[in-house]
Amino acid sequence: MNVLVTGATGFVMANLVRHLAAEGHDVVAADRVAPDDALERFTAGLPGRVDFRTLDVKDRNAIRGLVAGARPARVVHGAAITSVPPEAERARFLDTVEVNVLGTLNMLDALREAGAGRVVVVSSGSVYGNRPHVMPVAESDVTQPVGVYPWSKWAGESFARRFAEVHRLDVAVVRLASPFGPFERDTGSRPLLSPIAYWTLAALRGQPLHASGARTFMRDAIYAPDVASGIAAVLLADRLGHDVYNVGWGRGATTDETIAALQRLVPGLEIEFHPDQTSPWGSTMRGPLAVDRLCGDLGWRPRYDLDSGLAAYLDWLRKERQA
Repeated sequence: MNVLVTGATGFVMANLVRHLAAEGHDVVAADRVAPDDALERFTAGLPGRVDFRTLDVKDRNAIRGLVAGARPARVVHGAAITSVPPEAERARFLDTVEVNVLGTLNMLDALREAGAGRVVVVSSGSVYGNRPHVMPVAESDVTQPVGVYPWSKWAGESFARRFAEVHRLDVAVVRLASPFGPFERDTGSRPLLSPIAYWTLAALRGQPLHASGARTFMRDAIYAPDVASGIAAVLLADRLGHDVYNVGWGRGATTDETIAALQRLVPGLEIEFHPDQTSPWGSTMRGPLAVDRLCGDLGWRPRYDLDSGLAAYLDWLRKERQA
């Protein structure tokens, strides 16, 4: 199948591109940022062909041209500006909304004209807001986003669903938990990395691991290849029972539990706690996303738990350092 993926050189979408190509699908991988040598290696030598293209989702004419030329059977729209530090929110407010909301509508309009098949719009578990006492968080729970990024993802997915209703498009939304894994880096649209990215890099460098906020702070970290397989399950299914699916591990882990898992993998790891500082996950605490829909409707299951995901990530980072 010929699949178009936007945001393709970003963290999660790069893993999705690899997953789809490994399954034999041809992928048009579009992004504003060109792939570097490491990403070219990551997506090379697979059964499916990967064709990287340059695309700015704010450019409606460029989107139309790409869609008309690529003629994708199905599409994953993952292009986004992700979370920004609170102090940077004012400066990036309009850019975030323009990319995450208007960019989504630009893409859907071009796909409407081209008569494309299913479109998966990538959203975020951050749309649920602060839910420390709700476990797990289901797709039917009320959304209460806090901050420009969560609000922009909520608005983008809401407009996408309404656009689909009006124009009779096959659109599904996936809300992602807290991914970590290969190719998490700032390519210009991801200024904040996950704490696990910082912690694993510190561990490999033999540096102290700095953790802040409450040691009981919980988040549902999920290894990026599992995110990719979950998105692909929604994309490729013949039929969907719902138009919104959570993609997550299905369980949560506290800061203490996550660091303990790292310590099992990297003996002698030095930890420095800073309880007076804000948690690196931010100020919003959320229980794990419920994945009953994804598992029940589509038979999907995550391959990794926290320990095996961290082990795989450390192994990938070690290999990349040697490449």
